[in-house]
Amino acid sequence: MTASHPDEQRSQIVQGRFDDIDALADAALDWDQEYHQIGRGRFHGELTQLVLGQVQLNREQWETGVLQSGAAPEGTWVFGLPLRADGPLHVRRQPVRDGELLAATSSDDVGFVAEGATDLMIVVLPNSLINRWMRARRGIDGIDADLPPRHWVVSSLEMARRSRLLFTLQNELVNSGDAEMTSRLIAHVEARISETIFDLIPSAETVESLPSRARIAREVLRVLHDRLDDPPTVTALCEDVGARERTLYLSCVEAFGRPPAQLLLELRLNAVRRALASPALGTTVTGAASRFGFTHLGRFSSMYARQFGELPSATLAESLGSN
Repeated sequence: MTASHPDEQRSQIVQGRFDDIDALADAALDWDQEYHQIGRGRFHGELTQLVLGQVQLNREQWETGVLQSGAAPEGTWVFGLPLRADGPLHVRRQPVRDGELLAATSSDDVGFVAEGATDLMIVVLPNSLINRWMRARRGIDGIDADLPPRHWVVSSLEMARRSRLLFTLQNELVNSGDAEMTSRLIAHVEARISETIFDLIPSAETVESLPSRARIAREVLRVLHDRLDDPPTVTALCEDVGARERTLYLSCVEAFGRPPAQLLLELRLNAVRRALASPALGTTVTGAASRFGFTHLGRFSSMYARQFGELPSATLAESLGSN
């Protein structure tokens, strides 16, 4: 097992392979849990844990059945999305249906059982982040801990897609050892994780009137222009313009022909293009991209090329040549 020392943003990584089930249980940071092997065979397990303050994005694997007891870290919810499950799963002492989100709180025994080999993405989110997301995006206060989210069910294919999104995100963060975990990056990661989980929750929102949606669209455009170098999450945008998610989405599609996230992306790409087309002394592609919130240079270059028909390096080279 290896663990990094926390930086100023308290990011930590734990990785290990285990032949002892108790060693695996003890390795996870901030958890108070106990594992028991159920089923036959030698135990083999793996853990990759990424801790960003109170947010965790973890992956655990077992080659035999496992019974887990204990609670999530204090003041949090824990969510599970299987990448692979060779047998039935149970959580909070209830069977899990195909496509159902696994969920438990810090005030309850997770009561988790995997009856066969399992590969599971695990997300830990603090109540404060959950409550903010729910108020801004759904207009409700948090999640009822006494009401198991049995309606949080999607198709098996959709659940697999979401678990792979989390797996890919964790890989990017763990493998980018030279990436600084800045406040902006952490906010971006929190937003991606939250949306992967909470988009499962149906909305009971009443959409606002057409004149109100037009006003909201104008306000959205103003906020996005003001924050091109500090792009807001959809949750922050809902808060800034005072609209719930469905109204925000519909307002942008009606006014601009695209949802708010796509609109923001295109505005930021245009801002980078202007910076490269009229470069100040010392302008670089990396610097211009970073200025407008693009943290993954390869992905940024692909999006830029799709948008403008040329690589950002070509835009900069042409402008420097003409000057």
